[in-house]
Amino acid sequence: MDKSKAAADAVKLINQAKEDSNLQPLMIKAVCSFFDIMKGEELSPADRLFLHYLANQAGLPQYYYPMLNVGEYVDEEVTLQTFSNYINESSLIVGEGVMLHRYQKELLERFKRGQRNRIFLSASTSFGKTFLTYEIVRKMEYTNVAFIFPTLSLLSENLFKIHLLPEYKWVKDNYVIHTLSDKEEISERNLFIFTPERFLSFLDKNKEIQLDFVFVDEIYKLDNSFIIDEVAQENERDVAYRIALHELLKHPHVDSLLAGPYIALPTEDNQSSFKTFLDHYGFVVVNYNHYEIVKKREVEAFDKQAIEIDNTFHLTFTSDSKRGRLIQLVTQLLNRGENAIVYCSTKASTEKYAKILIDENEHIEDVDSEEVMRLTNHIDSLFANGRGAQWIVSKALKKGIGIHHGSVPKYIQQEIISLFNQNILKILICTTTITEGVNTTAKNVIVLSGKKGRKDLKKFDAQNIEGRAGRFMQHYQGRVFILDKKFADRMNEEDELLQHKFFDKNIDKKDVDIVLSDSNYLTIKQRNRKKLLEAIKESGIMPKACFEEFRTISYIDKIYLYNTIYSFSAKDHEKITELIKCYVGLKKSYLPGLELICQTIRPIIKNDKLLYLVENGNNQSSNCYLVGMISAFISKGFSGSVNYYIRKEGDVDKGVRRAADFVFNMLRYQVVKYFGLFNLLYKQFESTRKDVNVDEVNGIEALLLRLEYSADTRLGRRVSDIGASFNVVKYYDIKENNPDNSSIVVEHYNQLDDYEKYNITKINQIL
Repeated sequence: MDKSKAAADAVKLINQAKEDSNLQPLMIKAVCSFFDIMKGEELSPADRLFLHYLANQAGLPQYYYPMLNVGEYVDEEVTLQTFSNYINESSLIVGEGVMLHRYQKELLERFKRGQRNRIFLSASTSFGKTFLTYEIVRKMEYTNVAFIFPTLSLLSENLFKIHLLPEYKWVKDNYVIHTLSDKEEISERNLFIFTPERFLSFLDKNKEIQLDFVFVDEIYKLDNSFIIDEVAQENERDVAYRIALHELLKHPHVDSLLAGPYIALPTEDNQSSFKTFLDHYGFVVVNYNHYEIVKKREVEAFDKQAIEIDNTFHLTFTSDSKRGRLIQLVTQLLNRGENAIVYCSTKASTEKYAKILIDENEHIEDVDSEEVMRLTNHIDSLFANGRGAQWIVSKALKKGIGIHHGSVPKYIQQEIISLFNQNILKILICTTTITEGVNTTAKNVIVLSGKKGRKDLKKFDAQNIEGRAGRFMQHYQGRVFILDKKFADRMNEEDELLQHKFFDKNIDKKDVDIVLSDSNYLTIKQRNRKKLLEAIKESGIMPKACFEEFRTISYIDKIYLYNTIYSFSAKDHEKITELIKCYVGLKKSYLPGLELICQTIRPIIKNDKLLYLVENGNNQSSNCYLVGMISAFISKGFSGSVNYYIRKEGDVDKGVRRAADFVFNMLRYQVVKYFGLFNLLYKQFESTRKDVNVDEVNGIEALLLRLEYSADTRLGRRVSDIGASFNVVKYYDIKENNPDNSSIVVEHYNQLDDYEKYNITKINQIL
């Protein structure tokens, strides 16, 4: 665009937006466009004055300083407008070195002492929702605060921010940070950072906790149809989100911010059960969906041969295939020194396209980086017989390409994002995992599919993927190169409204939903079912504690499991006792005990993959597959599981994906949930049978902690949450278990590789 026209458009929209606030999003885009043109120019004093004015009028002084790299420049002549700029900027400063933009400040000012503050915020991905949340906590000086994030990766990211970045030092100085689901000593001021599942587990052990403020991120996950899965199936995470919200908001005094990106909001003509939920709990809706702080430029590149991006960038294609166009597009971006995220629909396709770029793009060269070499040397030795070197994640890293999906271990994901943000890796190939709050420096997003697995993307998903292009404080404009027409079609679809099962009378509900739903939102049949369930709970058929914990599992399934335990023989009890002794004493599996638990829980398992592992087994063994896999994990962690699957699959990439799916999804969530319920009911039954307090009954808690955290000690569990390899977690376990024996700690440390030692140095900054 012509510079003069861009300037005129920006000024015109600034003036119009003063009269009509609905024009503010367009005004921001116009100002953003002009700054994008000017960022490479040599600026005269007049240019600086004008740009300073535009940034402040747009409500984003960050566009001028520090994004424009004007250094320590001070206006030579302080005009009335310049003085006004300085006053405006000072009003947005909320802490040492912390400045909000106008729209963050507007939301911050909605939180006032002496009133209940409940806000639902839907905003663009560049808005800075989580950053703003910390400033709300600082302003309001809350005592007990809970942050609920959808993934452990986001939990880890926030831990690193709090402990390592100077602008978050006040959090560490004022709050005790909790991430574990253990029974906790609650201090005077606390910040609890959990996933929904972790929060519910924590609540089971800490029922007395009273919160002042709750932040729930990615709120759309309470609706199963919005959860990003590769397969169209019922996902239990929506149940955990709904139940966690119910518990978090049931006390009327609790302030709250619920947030999500690009969530379509109901109108008078088009209501939803989510809006009913918001009204029920007294939430005010704030809509900043159209406030793109970083402008997005869509480029449809699936059929054109030549595309003019701007005056300095002209794309050319000679290939008609998606594969060929990807190679040519990546080449042209690399030649400009730019980076890019490549979106793929499945884990397998991320790996496929990484192989294509490695094999067919001559501009992809070996990376000469100490950081990459340290990480790849670690990965290469992870699995038996040096198979780590055959894993596509390692091969891609050596060529400057990062692969990011749910089957890459969390600590490796963290390193890949860090290397990409340092510009050591230029290409990041990913699935929808990149949309879940992962912050990158990507200016460009290349879209290869309009699907997530076998499911079509929603418009909401497509907007979220586009939102990863361009990062505030680094870019004025992000580009989205679309290589699949179906994705462009998704962007033009009608918005779908979020729904909340507890507040929808016309939707089928399971028992876990019926129990917590208000009778006003139940059918007659569901109301009768609720009365029956309440009567069952009060009947004394089993201790009340059995009903009140593990809320994502139905009463009927709990009663079945309790009755099965009731019918255990003396030999069965011996197997459980031996399992507890074996693990607590020797940290070893006792296969008959594991097999007994597996077959006891089998009839109540709802997850098809887990059910298959429990119902089937090796013909040479009397145990199901799950027993062997748990045993392999206990003895050798993630690497042991990978070796098991590589042998089974005969393919390294497929073996790692299957092992990771088992460890990070099946084991950590499904197995821990069902084994945890077994443990609760077994201990309650033994407590009643022996007429002792339940705390005096030994259970499989130690085993459950290993399965969930890959750790045996509190220190090891903290390290696991921060992000560490199995050997590093084991090192911290040894350290906690041997406080007076430094030689054994040093001995284990010396066995670690260079990456693991570097990882310990990084983790120690937090510990």
